[in-house]
Amino acid sequence: MQIDLFTIYVLCAAVLGVASAMAFGESLFNLRHQKVLRIWSLAYVALLAGSMLVVWRAELPPVLGAGLSNVLIFVGYGLMVAGISAIGGQPVRAPLGPIACGIVLWLWAGPDLPLPLWHAMAALVIACIQFAGVAALLSPSLASLRSRPIAIAIFVIHGMVYMGRVIAMPLLDPATDAFALQVLSVLTMGEGVLYAVAAPITLLAMVRDEGENRLIVAAQTDFLTGLANRRSFTQQAGERITPDGPAGVLLVFDLDHFKAVNDTFGHQTGDEILRLFAQVAESEMKPNAVIGRLGGEEFAAFVPFCDLREGERLADRLRCRFREAAGVSTQAVAVTVSVGVASSKDRDLEATMAAADRALYRAKRLGRNRVEPETLAA
Repeated sequence: MQIDLFTIYVLCAAVLGVASAMAFGESLFNLRHQKVLRIWSLAYVALLAGSMLVVWRAELPPVLGAGLSNVLIFVGYGLMVAGISAIGGQPVRAPLGPIACGIVLWLWAGPDLPLPLWHAMAALVIACIQFAGVAALLSPSLASLRSRPIAIAIFVIHGMVYMGRVIAMPLLDPATDAFALQVLSVLTMGEGVLYAVAAPITLLAMVRDEGENRLIVAAQTDFLTGLANRRSFTQQAGERITPDGPAGVLLVFDLDHFKAVNDTFGHQTGDEILRLFAQVAESEMKPNAVIGRLGGEEFAAFVPFCDLREGERLADRLRCRFREAAGVSTQAVAVTVSVGVASSKDRDLEATMAAADRALYRAKRLGRNRVEPETLAA
């Protein structure tokens, strides 16, 4: 059975119609990415309309058949790229340059150009938009999405196919190379059908990947302070604190008389104090440290490649900074912190945590607002 261009264009239009419906349906339930999904839904409608105009371009005036059809296709591809730029929370940025160039070229010279040259110019615009899509996909904000490499491959292949048309079309004569032109068009549209299937599915998968990543981060983050929660801290520190691993220090913090702060100033002030401590801790810790809120007013930090003496100095510097910061806060609350410090050398997380807890209890017994290393613990 021979497959002609008309059949391929109709198949492509049908696939784009389904893709548009899928994107719009997803937007009804995915409020975070509603704008992105509806941009893509509109993009697929524009591509569908452009494809159908191409089917009947012989029966239509050139302005509609060749002109408007290509403009709609340019706009459709551009909206796809605009949606990609917005997945990671960035402003919507469409590749207006290639789209505008394509429209201007058509208005200026399109009707008078030989058909192969016009096809080559249109293919160049489409290829440029595809490579703009690749640039948008390479954004660091999308690096964690599992579907991104597949999307990049799809846009690169589609762009390269159209670059092939840019090279081949001017070399073919419609009078003598009709069969070659037909084969090239069928191959291009065959790949276009695959693109119409693969690109919408992959872009939808990227949206779902981003939502899944946010849920994972939320499950690992303390909502009040933005630090790792107990589960996440235990997991991260446990991977680093092993008997055979490089030694570091574990610091356990407990805000002194924190219940009295809540009772005197209210829970809102208490929450501000917890956030303040988290900010001070992050600013004082080394970049490779793991910091987390264990619960209530208790925090912990693991600093790798750090000995006990250095860890003690680090903890005392943080203690002083926090006391000063709390004293000049909105409520000027006189709140302090006690710290226990333990080495992870030849220990796992459980043993290191137990040693740091014993040092912390000693700091509490000796009057609070102090740092106690494990070597001094009873």
